Parts: sequence; structure tokens; C-alpha cells
Amino acid sequence: MSTTGGGLAGWQTGRVRRVAMNLTSSAKSVTRLPRLFVVGQTGRMMTEAEALQTLAREDPAVADDARAALRWLTSGGGLETISLLRLQEFLWFVLPTSWPVQASGHVAVARALARLLTLAGMERYGDVCASAETEQIIEAYASGHDDGIAAYSKALAASHAAPPDTDLLAWSTAMGPEERAAYGACAAAIEIAVAARELRVGVSGWKTKRIALVERWLTRPAEETGTDTWLSRVSAERIVVPRLLKPPVLPGEPLPTLRWLLQHADAGLRLTARHYVAPALVGEAAGMFGWGGPSSGARHQELDVYPLHTLRGMAQHEMGAVRRSGTSLVLTRTGRLMAEDAAVRWHIGTAALIGPDDGPDPDFTVAVREAALLMVTLDDEPVSYEELAGRLTELHAAEGWMSRSGGSLASAISSEIHVLKHRLRALQLLDERVAARPRALALTGTGTAAALSALLARALRPRRHRQP
Repeated sequence: MSTTGGGLAGWQTGRVRRVAMNLTSSAKSVTRLPRLFVVGQTGRMMTEAEALQTLAREDPAVADDARAALRWLTSGGGLETISLLRLQEFLWFVLPTSWPVQASGHVAVARALARLLTLAGMERYGDVCASAETEQIIEAYASGHDDGIAAYSKALAASHAAPPDTDLLAWSTAMGPEERAAYGACAAAIEIAVAARELRVGVSGWKTKRIALVERWLTRPAEETGTDTWLSRVSAERIVVPRLLKPPVLPGEPLPTLRWLLQHADAGLRLTARHYVAPALVGEAAGMFGWGGPSSGARHQELDVYPLHTLRGMAQHEMGAVRRSGTSLVLTRTGRLMAEDAAVRWHIGTAALIGPDDGPDPDFTVAVREAALLMVTLDDEPVSYEELAGRLTELHAAEGWMSRSGGSLASAISSEIHVLKHRLRALQLLDERVAARPRALALTGTGTAAALSALLARALRPRRHRQP
């Protein structure tokens, strides 16, 4: 798992065809299935708290495993957020690839979760956790990651839970927020139909009926608007892809603040004895780029002009364009290329908006930046910080990000949005007229092009870890 400075850890549900939660997915349509359909109960159902208390009396260690598994599975959303597809993805991919224990430990966690779900009256889900199929898939990972992925993919392909492709829509391998939401809604519809015996798995013609059910859901008007459908939303969302590939129309110098920094570093940008940008240069940048800062009679400090401090950090630590040499910032080889070529400067400068992380687990800050830029570019109107934070919190909760320290995921998301805002301002990509309003975020035309450039660089980056 990856850990942020805020104590946040994340897991990915994987990048297997049509079944994994993508970084840009959204939890806003996670369907809470009626307990009547999902439990197959016998007698009175226990609440989540009652089931955990009962399990703790039986075996505290098993209760701890079950509690942790449930937290990862539901992201704190409660038993009603569990679906068959979500459970299968957790058991067959997330659990064996994300928990640092042996295969026997993964099986023990699955059995603990099975006991908890059974106590809660959700026997059908408990049976999936305790099944021989689940144990065999988990054990396949012990032979090798590829073996485990193959077993997982085969089992999910045979499951009725995953929505199939239809003539109207073939599901993408990498889904945006709307498509993932549509995928989840269709999966829930299939599960309810099976539980209600409206769809009988294995009976002649059942796959055709399942496709028809998915198509009905894709073309069903949304309840909140009564007009647009999941299909229209997915189609609109996919328009962003050609936007990524279309060359933007840019001004002569799209990143003037970065160019200013590189030009000064070419001659040796003076630093103070404590290695901050010299006050005279701080004042020059503040006046030239409208960054405000102290009054003209006060001494200018780098930390008083935060956009400059942010720009210097990005150029030095993420772009690799400048380095400190004694009491000066000087150009690196990369920085010299950037100073001489506006296209190189644009490519490296915009890519830094998201960051370089490409480890086997996504870095939390990078995940938030990528999703935030995608959401902002998809919206035609300025997005309020509250709305953006809410959507991102739902997204990252669904993907399993949580706080090890018990802190609020929503607070961490809000902090990251403000960090991104500072990065955009450092490169002069924010529409300051909109940003002056209370809690609103919008990009300039160049800012939108920069966001799309950053997303494209992220999509085309070399992978340094094995793909499933």
C-alpha cells in the first residue's frame, strides 16, 4: 500500500478488463441494494454492530479480520453498499494482492468476513467468501501474480454479476466516473433481478435476457432529471478522449512564470544564506505576475509569495529543471532543454501538475490531482470546492483510500484540492476572476489545455510495474 504524508493508504481494485475500478471512477451511483434482495435471511438479521460484537465474543482475532475486511469492502458505507460484483472483486483481487500476509492469511480473512456476513443475515454473500472457488483463486496467487489474475479473470467472466457488452455499449477497459457509475448501476440491476428470480441464471436464454436488462437500464431516463440516460452520460464523457488528443491553441508563451524562473536560473538565480530566493527576485516575480505579497516598503520573502515558492518546488523537485549549487539555483540538462524549447517546457511543465508517481500502488496526492483535473475539464461551468471535494471523496472512498490514523478522508481530499490550486496558480492556469468568487475553481483556456496535456502525459507514461 502507498502512504501519504497525511497517513492515508490506498489500494487499487486492479486494471483487469471491464471489472476494475478505474482511478477516474465515481461512487456517486453506488446502489444500496434492499436487504430483502441481498440477504436470503434466516430469522432476525443482526445489525453490523451486533454481528461484530457476536463475532468478538466467539473469537476476537477473527472479529478483527472481519472488521478490517468490511472497512475495505464498504469504505465505511455499511452493509447496504455491498454487491455481489463488489464482493467478488474484493475477494478475488483486492484481498490477495493488497494484504501483506500469506495465502493462508487471505483465506482466513475471507472466512472471517463470511462469518460476519452470515451473522448479519447475508448468507448468500457469506457463501461466496467461504466457497472453494474463492479459496482456489486466492491460492493461485501463491503460485504467481499472473496465475492469480488469470484465475480471477476466468471466475469473473463466468459470474453473472458483471454487466455484459451490448449492441448499445461496449464497456471500456478504463472507465470515467459516469461509465463506472453506469456499470455499477447495471450490476445492481442484474443482482436484484436474479434475487427476485426475474432472471434465472443458467436457464436457456438467460444471457440474452441479461443483455436486454442492461440495455433497459442504459436507456432509462435518470430519476433526478427525467431526461438524460446512462448511455447519454457515458457518450458525453467519452468526448474527453478526442479532447486529449487534439493539439491546443496556445499563446506564444503559455507558461510565462516557468520561463521566467528558467531564464534566471540560466544565469544563476541568487538565493539567500538560508537557500530561499533572493528578496529582489521575489519582488520582481510578485510584481510581474500579480502575485501580491508584502507591501512595497517591506522586505520580500519567498514564503510570503507562495505561488513562487510552489513554482520553485515544482521546478526543482518534480520537473528536475533546476538544482541548487551553493547559493544559486542553476539549470540542469533537462532545464536547459526546457529553457530553449517551448514545446519541451510545456510538456514537462504541465505533466508536473499531476506528478511522476508510477509505483505498483498509486500515490494519494497523484490520484487526487488526476481525478480532479479530469472532473474540472469535463465540467462546462466552474466547480465549487465543496462539490469537487464531495465527488472526489466518494470516488476515493469507493477505490479504498482510507486513513490509517483515523483522520477524515474528506479533509485530506480538501487539502489536496488546495495544493492543486496553488500549483495551477504558480503556472498561471487559474481563471483568477472566477477564483476570486467564494470557493469556486475554474481554468483559463490555457489552463484547460494544460490539464488535458497533463492527463495525456499520465495516460501515455511508461509503466514501470507489471500490468495484470
